[in-house]
Amino acid sequence: MTGKLMKIILMVGITFCVGNAYAGATAKMASEVYEPIDPKKKKPGEECKTSDECQRHHSCSKEGDKNVCTAPPRSKIPPGAVT
Repeated sequence: MTGKLMKIILMVGITFCVGNAYAGATAKMASEVYEPIDPKKKKPGEECKTSDECQRHHSCSKEGDKNVCTAPPRSKIPPGAVT
């Protein structure tokens, strides 16, 4: 009886750990989804007047004497991460 109970507890524990590891990786990949470029909107580096003219999540900011579309900063990879 004790041997069967220990095997069941071990299997549940392994399943729980593997399930959490898989779900974490999936969630991280979902946050890094590629967004398609809208051909009607301006690309990063092109002149603009308002942020509405730029791609989604981009902004119109002053660079030198003119306003240009700029992409948001990329997230930093933690040290030791394998890419």
